[in-house]
Amino acid sequence: MNIIIYILIITIIFIVWSEYSVTNIFIRENSKGKKTFNFNSLLGFLLNPFHKKTLWTFDTLDINYAFVLMYSLGVYYLQYQIY
Repeated sequence: MNIIIYILIITIIFIVWSEYSVTNIFIRENSKGKKTFNFNSLLGFLLNPFHKKTLWTFDTLDINYAFVLMYSLGVYYLQYQIY
């Protein structure tokens, strides 16, 4: 599998999981009460672990994009290095 496709799949799964478990990260109500996509909030949430320590606890590793990405890339390299 191409690594770019792999990272995109991991990122999409992470976004869906984060939206489910944390809520209101990517899909938020605007001032008119309509649900909209908030890309700024999503990008801030994805980059948060790179400059703050709050998502580096054991309880929050499932919503830590940096950890999930590093772990997933480790699994990817182990899988394709062995086979």
